[in-house]
Amino acid sequence: MAKRKSIQIPKIIESFKKRLFYFTPRRYKQLLAKEIKYAGLQPNFVNRFLTFSILFSVSFAIILGFDTWVFGFENIAIPIGLVGGIVVFAILQISIVLIADSRALQVENILPDALQLMAANVRAGMTVDKAIWLSARPEFGIFEEEIRRAGAKSVAGKPLKVALTEMTETIKSEILTKTVKLIIEGIEAGGELAQLLEETANNIRVKQVLKKEIKSSVTAYSIFILFATVLGAPALFSISLFFVETMTRLWAPDILGGVTIRGEFTGGGFLSHASGPTITPDQLFWFAIACLSIMGFFGSLTIGLIQTGKEKDGLKFIPLLMVGSILMFLLAHTIISNVFSGFFLI
Repeated sequence: MAKRKSIQIPKIIESFKKRLFYFTPRRYKQLLAKEIKYAGLQPNFVNRFLTFSILFSVSFAIILGFDTWVFGFENIAIPIGLVGGIVVFAILQISIVLIADSRALQVENILPDALQLMAANVRAGMTVDKAIWLSARPEFGIFEEEIRRAGAKSVAGKPLKVALTEMTETIKSEILTKTVKLIIEGIEAGGELAQLLEETANNIRVKQVLKKEIKSSVTAYSIFILFATVLGAPALFSISLFFVETMTRLWAPDILGGVTIRGEFTGGGFLSHASGPTITPDQLFWFAIACLSIMGFFGSLTIGLIQTGKEKDGLKFIPLLMVGSILMFLLAHTIISNVFSGFFLI
């Protein structure tokens, strides 16, 4: 019986994976497969990664919702669990995109040196395919593997144009794609390839220098967004929360000599027409947490857009801004409450 179960369980899991992959939108599967390929992983990893992402996200949502319910927040246990599961699923997908972008950045940084070496090999009298093959160096990192793979395909009989084009399909780099197109056009035109490679390398270096200069010139804007998100907004929300807490306690029935303000005050003053805050401190607290989280998310995307021109490059700042702003809010509220609570005898 135990042996029969051990045989059936893998089949059940495999059947579950196939059904799960079948009901996944086709467009999403194509995008995920492309990003996984850009990240340097095998194409058959798509099914396993998707299964793991969904199962892990669902498990996290159930555990988070159950813990929220155990701690006494029954009304928001289900929404908290759903939001937590969606966030975890999004983080897993974003991690693949960030890995792909990191590989592309590594290739772009060493691409000018690789092109210079290829040009030197061509000037030495080597054929183009051999010049590319011998330009692979260990210090080139992942680009060495791609060059060797393209060279092996060329030696095995595949046209050099096809081998170079396939190399761009595993690295998510627009610069590399344009460089390969220039090399292919130079080979087909029969021009001086060495000069083309050297000029391309110089142009890439100039572009990289300009990017660094632009990034340094807009650093002030990034610092301003960081200051507003992590320091300014949390301080203002903490002051607002302390004000609402204070006014709520002041309008309590047992304050001001035991007089109840709600229509029972007979002194004829303005307090007879006054009322306490319309929102509770708890409502304002969770509103502040939500606002700070949203500000941290969009602030990170804005920083990425300012520095590199791509919103997704700011995704890595999301944990820093969101967690930092919330922690600063809690710290500022604690400090303000301890410093100014003595001014109100309540």
